[in-house]
Amino acid sequence: MFRSDFHPSFIDKPPTDAKVWRYMDLARYLSLLQTEALHFARADQMSDRWEGSYSEVNQLLRPQMYGPLFEEISTAMIGQRWRMLQTTHMNCWHLAEIESAAMWEIYQREGRGVAVRSTWGDLTSSITSERAVFGAKVKYVDYKTTFIPEGISFEAFMHKRESFSHEKEVRLIMITGLTMPHPTEENSAISLGPEAPVLPVSVDLTRLMQEVFVAPNAPDWIADTVADVTSRYGFNFPVRQSDLARDPIE
Repeated sequence: MFRSDFHPSFIDKPPTDAKVWRYMDLARYLSLLQTEALHFARADQMSDRWEGSYSEVNQLLRPQMYGPLFEEISTAMIGQRWRMLQTTHMNCWHLAEIESAAMWEIYQREGRGVAVRSTWGDLTSSITSERAVFGAKVKYVDYKTTFIPEGISFEAFMHKRESFSHEKEVRLIMITGLTMPHPTEENSAISLGPEAPVLPVSVDLTRLMQEVFVAPNAPDWIADTVADVTSRYGFNFPVRQSDLARDPIE
């Protein structure tokens, strides 16, 4: 379920009626229909190598921040980022009122891309899984001048470098990991390691999906196939082809 209660890492949420988009290839769209689940990727599977990292400012300020404990904390932090990358799963959406030509260029493959449009409110309320899911806008900052709060594990994953600001990302995120109850200590657990690289999180598709767009350069048969498959799975979301590739006005 989506956790809407206060958390310092997720203050900057979009309005509930803000439009959000999930761009994907056809295979992922078919999987969405079949499983009725959003697929959360483990952070160590993301293409940005800086996921979960801190800034140069953090590095400079740590001796002052931690004082006599600096060496001890520095030792404890070795390997901490790698552990967090393996126990954090994310699902990313594009925040915009209209479809994005830039996002189509990234996600469509020879016109075989699909975009699902929803709103922030419908996206978050559609989550039916019992897993605790958090989310908000990603902060795009200069890693040479910006301090990223430490001590809250989510913060490093809710910041990205300014070069990625075109993504306009709103991020759903959850802490994961395989555990078992501790045999002798009550209310504690033993870590068994990371979960699978991709985890399904169940959603109510009838609430989530307002409209489906097929890539602007897709052949007509792909748009027809997407509409047909959507109907065969029992859904009646509007399916239409993006008109970004339409002929210009003379």
